[in-house]
Amino acid sequence: MKKFVLIGFSLVLFGILTGSIGQESFKLGVVDSNRVLQNYKKAMDADKFLKNAEARWKKNLADMEEDIRTLIEKKEKTELFVEEAQTADLVRQIQAKQLEYQREFDQGNQALIEKNRELIQPIVKELEQLIIKTGKEENYDLIIDKQAALYFNEKYDITDKIIILINAENEKAEQNNQDAEAPQNEKAD
Repeated sequence: MKKFVLIGFSLVLFGILTGSIGQESFKLGVVDSNRVLQNYKKAMDADKFLKNAEARWKKNLADMEEDIRTLIEKKEKTELFVEEAQTADLVRQIQAKQLEYQREFDQGNQALIEKNRELIQPIVKELEQLIIKTGKEENYDLIIDKQAALYFNEKYDITDKIIILINAENEKAEQNNQDAEAPQNEKAD
């Protein structure tokens, strides 16, 4: 008797739960944040700035490598004709250049990492805030990043919508900044 009551109660509870779950609509969104950042003007500008800085740094390192190679070649040629003691100055110059190269490499690498963090973190935060705002305004129950999903139906992908929204908000903010600066510039004239 107790089994029948327990089974009956379980079936009623299951019916209530599945009925209420089935009647609710669950709104899911999936965003490919990497694609958003690749198509967001502000992120593209930051990426361009970082790539230019990295190119200048690598050019500087390449110049330093060439200086080191030149000194090594000079030392090797000099060693054929003079005593080792006479090439000691060249050895010191090579070692100094190698230390300078390593210091430049370490400092440049750290500077790029810090600048990347400085430029990209606010952009990522801006994207997160936009996704949260969109989720609230459009009554999403859950919005996840594409990288967190093993599989999802493409109908839930809202990446293009987010790209349009974030670029529109950025354009609006830029316009507001220009409008705010215009009266100040007119007063200066």
